[in-house]
Amino acid sequence: MPGHRKRLAGNFISLSLVQGLSILFPLITFPYLIRVLGVEGFGVFTLIQTFIIYFDMLVSFGFGLTATQRIAKHVNESEEINRIISAVYIIKFILFIFSVIVFLACCIFIPYLQDNFLIVLVSSLYLLGNLLFPDWYFQGIQKMRSITIVAIVSKVISLLLIILLVRKSTDILYAVLAMCAGNFIAGLLGYSILRRSIKFKIVFPAREYIISFFKESGYVFTSIILAPLYASINLFILQVFTNPLMVGYYAIAEKIFSAIGMLTSIANRTFYPHLSQLYITSIEAYKKNIRSILMLFLFSFTVFALVQFFGAEYIVRIVAGKKQVDISYAVDILRIMSFGLLFSPYVSFFFQLMILQGQRKQAVRNILATVIINLFTASLFAYFYSGKGMAINLCVILMIISTLNFSGFYKKLKSIQ
Repeated sequence: MPGHRKRLAGNFISLSLVQGLSILFPLITFPYLIRVLGVEGFGVFTLIQTFIIYFDMLVSFGFGLTATQRIAKHVNESEEINRIISAVYIIKFILFIFSVIVFLACCIFIPYLQDNFLIVLVSSLYLLGNLLFPDWYFQGIQKMRSITIVAIVSKVISLLLIILLVRKSTDILYAVLAMCAGNFIAGLLGYSILRRSIKFKIVFPAREYIISFFKESGYVFTSIILAPLYASINLFILQVFTNPLMVGYYAIAEKIFSAIGMLTSIANRTFYPHLSQLYITSIEAYKKNIRSILMLFLFSFTVFALVQFFGAEYIVRIVAGKKQVDISYAVDILRIMSFGLLFSPYVSFFFQLMILQGQRKQAVRNILATVIINLFTASLFAYFYSGKGMAINLCVILMIISTLNFSGFYKKLKSIQ
């Protein structure tokens, strides 16, 4: 096996393990937390967790793409690598401070959070872990094994802390602390590995460099925030036009669909640094690799779609449990969503290629246009066809955004010599 293919295969396996842990960890911890904390306590925990995740996205600020691309582009230039690392940490530190200030402001002005001030304050540990963890660096140099090792250690620590500390319904603070401590330790470990693998010191690049880097990542951050928006809105729209039971059927199918779609994220994170390097060194190799990846997506996701369509009943029964008597409607929804799998990998793949090719503004416009279109189509399909209509809408929206992204990507690609 050629060197770069072996490296890509290793990175794919590493990221698959990380993604597998992300799926397995909640399956183990959530039932335990629900049993110990109770429904109300678990609701508080989930609210704080959601609160953290949005600010976590802010501190990440799209560096998973922009910093990864720059690292991959200058992988053999130690001085530029040092400047990139410094700029990322400076920007992330500013965003971290901003997030903590907003945290405190929310605790002052939002009554619900006033009662949980200490829990919200402890949550800042999670963001500090994000600040420290240089996953964007490891992706850029195509050494995903480091990410895997850190992810395993942090998840195990969080799990052990939850089991040891969370013993009664009032231990919500300990549950949040366990989750945040794992992420904080991951940040410390990742930063330590970075310091051992490369000699660098934080410098202060020119203000123009930091501002341009901030703007570049800002477009990606906006896209990341907008991308899942239509999925969240669709559940609300379905609730408006139908009933909680219908929302439940749709949610079951959508969770299964999203789980399969996670393979796209793994593939994109594997291929992106490699394509970033090829874009600089050889346009012909860049185009050839894109064609190969598209053929891989076409074959693999056609297989996934067929498996999901014909095995929908068995899959839903496994997820929903054997006690669920009537799952036929959820099965129908999942079968409709199978057609969406045929477009699913191309949405983020072409989006990342547009970022790579410097088409950040157009990428944001494509997602914004799709979100607006979705507001109308989702309402129409939900009103006339209920849950099945929303599944049809999902397929339509995926087709629209993948087409828009492909069109933008291909137009720019043709102009590249």
